[in-house]
Amino acid sequence: MEKNHRLIIIGNLLALSAAICWGFNEPANKFLIPSWISAPGVAVARIFGAALLVWLASLAVKTEKIARGDRRTLMLASVFMLGFVYVFSLAFNTASPIDISIILTFQPMLVVLIHVLFMHERVNRLEMLGMGVAFVGALIVILGGGAVEKGKLIGDLFAVICAVSYAAYLVIIEKPSRKYKPVTLMRWIFLFTAILCLPLLFTVHGVRLVAQPEPAPVAVLGFIIVFPTFYCYLVTAPAIRYIGSELVSLYQYLVPVIATVVSLLMKIDTFHWYQPVSFVIIVTGLLIANHAGARKKPAVPVVNATGGNKRQ
Repeated sequence: MEKNHRLIIIGNLLALSAAICWGFNEPANKFLIPSWISAPGVAVARIFGAALLVWLASLAVKTEKIARGDRRTLMLASVFMLGFVYVFSLAFNTASPIDISIILTFQPMLVVLIHVLFMHERVNRLEMLGMGVAFVGALIVILGGGAVEKGKLIGDLFAVICAVSYAAYLVIIEKPSRKYKPVTLMRWIFLFTAILCLPLLFTVHGVRLVAQPEPAPVAVLGFIIVFPTFYCYLVTAPAIRYIGSELVSLYQYLVPVIATVVSLLMKIDTFHWYQPVSFVIIVTGLLIANHAGARKKPAVPVVNATGGNKRQ
């Protein structure tokens, strides 16, 4: 009993730490892009840096051999991983970090939608209502604050694209994640992603961070590589195992709140009325859909694990 209590505490701490790291991720990227490094530069650094860290970590634990059929699955997953990381970085050229964090909250609904469209899962009316409500919330944040006039619309659309990419990634790795350890999965996924990322090296230029290195930008880039990209991907799986995917998903609602507070403190973004309104609407839609699908065993882990393993 005491051991179970300890694991519950550890699971909560892991989920909370991941949410905090992801909350800092959006303002950290906005701080760097494009003032210190280009969007492709951040994407390349994240992918190659995380790949190196995961392979070093794999030396300390026993890993399983990946079956040939699963390797093809992981290769496909790496395509969407690259799409997510790359487009996520591009979004910061014009979009608000607060807006991006709110749009990514909509991502669990996209997982449900992928299952409905491509895996022919049945969806009841209440789930459809939840998806509709969440979509309205996402639409408000995309079109709110004069996005078209201020040139933010393209960045918000990039955020939607990266949410779709990550939703597809989660659906693809759903089955392999039940067979292999997180380190085993991530070392191959990041390796395949790094190989796909090689052509992007030729798009990285004019990196002020290299020409004029300063402690703060270097530390921020290091944080992005180590925590939101490496640490969070590894700790989410044990967190779900210890406290359940539903509780882990609840912690992810802290991410936009943390991103908002940090962005305002760093003075890299401003607060608008539509942001809390859209966030509340999206979360309401997610809660409606989760409640409606609570009796559908295959769908629940996917939706909630998405919330728990959401992003960036």
